This record gives sequence, structure tokens and C-alpha cells, in this order.
Amino acid sequence: MAINPKKQTLLNKSEFQKQQAAKKKKQRLSPQQKMRQQALQQQALQAATAEAPTKKGVKKLIFIGILTAIAILFPKPQLITYKKLGLVAQSVYWPGLPGVKPVLFDSVLQPIPALDRDTLYLCQDVSNPDTCQKYAIIKKEGFIAAMKNLILD
Repeated sequence: MAINPKKQTLLNKSEFQKQQAAKKKKQRLSPQQKMRQQALQQQALQAATAEAPTKKGVKKLIFIGILTAIAILFPKPQLITYKKLGLVAQSVYWPGLPGVKPVLFDSVLQPIPALDRDTLYLCQDVSNPDTCQKYAIIKKEGFIAAMKNLILD
């Protein structure tokens, strides 16, 4: 049971040209259709250009929001000036995060702050209170002063 393929005849040149002309005629657009198509293309182009800046704007706002949240939530370093027996020192103090101990950037001693009482305890060993020294905090400065001190020293 073999299926016989349909036999095709080749078009002569004049029939081929007629067929091509008919295809082109069908593809031709009336002036109204051309204007409508151009208007649709322009609208699509305008919509595409309008969406691009809004996407960039949304990404920019999200980035700024994340930076703001980080700046608010995470503790910032402070420049503190402390004194004991006439000896005055300045250090950058970072209060740490939950689970991370506070740090004095220019000291190997471990700080135990009592900033509400303007007192700073510097200890060699936190578990042994005999190794701690009590210092009076004279002045506290903010983040910008702390960054200046870190960069310039």
C-alpha cells in the first residue's frame, strides 16, 4: 500500500510572474493602513522608552531605601575623648552588633561601655574585673568626626 505522491507541474514564466504580482498586490497596504501601522509603531516605541526610565527609577529607589535601612539599623562608629589622671586620649569606638563585641580601633584592650554614665572601662581580660581601668568620657562626636580621625591618623 504505497501512497502515490501528487505530481506537480512547473509554472511557466508568465504564470509565475502573475502569481508573484498577485502576492505583492495582497501585501500592499492602503494609505490609511500605512498611517495606522506607523501610528501603532510610534506608540509602541514611546511606550518602550517610557517604561525604561521608570524601571531605572524603581531600581534606584530600592537601592537608596536599602542604604537608608542599613544606615539606620547598623551602629555607627563614634569618636570619643576619654580621660584618667590628666591623661586625655581620643579613640574611635564602634558599639558592635548583636553577638559582636564593641571595639576601640586603636587599642588591644576590650572596651566595656557605660556611655549613659559617661564612663568607659578598658579591660585586658573581660572575665577578670581586676584588669579593667575606668576612664571618664569627656566628649562624644559622631560618625563624620570618627571617619576623619580614622582617615587622617
